[in-house]
Amino acid sequence: MTISPRTGSEPGPDNSRVGTMVFLMAGSMFFAGLIGAYVVLRYGGPVWPPPGMPPLPVGLAGGSTAVIALSSLALWRAIRALRGLDAPGTRRWLGVAAGLGILFLALQATQWSRLLARGLEFAVTTYGTTFYAFTGVHALHAVSGILWLLVLVWRQRELWVPERRRRSIEAGALYWHFVGAVWVFLYVALYLL
Repeated sequence: MTISPRTGSEPGPDNSRVGTMVFLMAGSMFFAGLIGAYVVLRYGGPVWPPPGMPPLPVGLAGGSTAVIALSSLALWRAIRALRGLDAPGTRRWLGVAAGLGILFLALQATQWSRLLARGLEFAVTTYGTTFYAFTGVHALHAVSGILWLLVLVWRQRELWVPERRRRSIEAGALYWHFVGAVWVFLYVALYLL
C-alpha cells in the first residue's frame, strides 16, 4: 500500500482509468441494446436475409476479426513494454496496434464496397440498415481509438514515459480492447447467427 505524502492517506483512484471505465460501461449498454434490437429483428421476421439480398461475407469479416484481435495483442505488448520501462518498445507496439486498426478499417470499407455493388443498400431494407448502422457505429469507435493510438505514438518520442502519458496509454488500451471485444460480438451476431 502506498501512502500519499501530502495527505497521509491512500491515493484515490486514477481519474483517467475511472473515466474510461464509466465511458466503456455506457458504450457496453449502447452496443448491447443494438445487438438486442438486431436479434429481435433477425428472429422476428420469416426469412433472414430477405430474398434477393446478398449474404454477408463471413470470410472477409473473419479476416477483419483476426486483424483486430492481432491489434489488441500488439497493444497488450505495448502495455507490457510500458510496464517493463521500455519506452521505444511501447512506441513500436502502439504503432503496430494502430497500423492493424487501420487495416481493420480498410477491410471494413472493402466489405461495404462489395456489398453495395451487390445491391445491399442502407435505406432499402431493414437488413441493410441494421448492417450498415451497426458496422458504421463500430467503425466510428474504431476511428476514435486509432486516432488516440496515433496521438500516443506521435507523443511518445522520449526514452522514458511520463506518468500522465502512462495513464493515457493504459486508458487508450482499455478503450481499444473494448472496440475489439465489441467487434467480436457484432461478428457473431451479424455473420454467424
